[in-house]
Amino acid sequence: MPPSPMLALTGRLFDGETLWPQATVLLRGGRVLEVAEHLPLPAGVEVLDAGPDGTILLGLVDLHVHVRPHYARWFPGAGVTAVRDAGNSLEVLAELRALASTGEGPHVFGAGTILDGPNSIFRHFGPGILGEVGDPAAGAWMLRDADEARAAVDALAAAGVDTVKLYEQLPPDAYAAAVQHVREHGLPVMTDLGMRMTRGLGGAEVDALQALSLGVQTIEHASGFALTFRRLGFDPTTQFPGERLLDRFAQAVVEAEAVLVPTLSIYEGTRHAERADLGDLPHGSRGGKVADGLRAQWDAVHGGTAEERDVADWDARLAATLTRRVLDLGGQVGAGTDTPAGVDNLPGGGLHAELEHLVAQAGLTPTEALRAATGTAGRLLAKNGQPLVGVLRPGAHADALIVEGDPTRDITATRRLRTIVRAGRVLA
Repeated sequence: MPPSPMLALTGRLFDGETLWPQATVLLRGGRVLEVAEHLPLPAGVEVLDAGPDGTILLGLVDLHVHVRPHYARWFPGAGVTAVRDAGNSLEVLAELRALASTGEGPHVFGAGTILDGPNSIFRHFGPGILGEVGDPAAGAWMLRDADEARAAVDALAAAGVDTVKLYEQLPPDAYAAAVQHVREHGLPVMTDLGMRMTRGLGGAEVDALQALSLGVQTIEHASGFALTFRRLGFDPTTQFPGERLLDRFAQAVVEAEAVLVPTLSIYEGTRHAERADLGDLPHGSRGGKVADGLRAQWDAVHGGTAEERDVADWDARLAATLTRRVLDLGGQVGAGTDTPAGVDNLPGGGLHAELEHLVAQAGLTPTEALRAATGTAGRLLAKNGQPLVGVLRPGAHADALIVEGDPTRDITATRRLRTIVRAGRVLA
């Protein structure tokens, strides 16, 4: 069998952590072969040059999505070549992994079935969504106690999930048992503990400080902190955390060595009466049955949450403020969207909007925002300590972009896609 063809990308490079004024990335067989400032190229290698106005990026990573097979292809087409799927049935996860293996979908790091309690919101999502432990078609499994929690974790580990997601209404004893057992399996825990605009005050059982003390790896949506605030004696309906308390919350994330994934996009369409203009995002003007279905879903959510704009704004302020403080204290922030949940939260293209939100609302520099969708994500999703996505280094997946402009100066440059390489193959 002849050796796989090589592809070289040359020009200004952001490698997931730092900017190189000039570098060459050599790809072969779906992997990064070499990255160097000056690299002699073999004869006959195809060269894609970023030119004086372009920048090479690695494929972006969305750390919080809910993908369906019918729009999985949107992600690579938007430059998002890897995702952490935050909840799907094991059957759907298997479909997504099959698409990933063909290169049509993104690399998928999946949580599989969400673990929640008997009072789960999923009871209201239709028959079959909330099921018993082991049901491969259910989106969530109902856990009543610690024994069921351990059995559920065993089943998910046997199914080969990459992380385990614990939801807001899981009973405290089941929650603690699940975290411990997940760690015994050598897997990370991601958790959504609810916000004011969901069940974060009315139905959640475990708060953010409790979850961090147990050893969760990621806090999604900056959830669980509204409940913590109330349990400390404050009223979230009339008060907002002060400086010292915000520092305490952020320090708890840092000390736990956890990653905060604020998903600012989930608040945008709910806290604003006006709708977002998606026109300059990848796939933002896309038509067809799938796009029409998503827009109808977003229209319904926007209309149904009109009375909750101030609540969503409170949640958004808290998430953005904690994001900046976690970084200032030396912690880690990851970029995720929760697409297609919320309003106008576009699969694939929405990550570019999230990066802009991190800069405009949370005060991140463009480089810090890029790291949230690249280097930090790669470390979080690393296998056996080796990042395969989120970085451009030997052995990583050969996923790269060339964009117009310099996104370390202007974060909106990420959406000006000139070239997309997925598993060493040029898509566009």
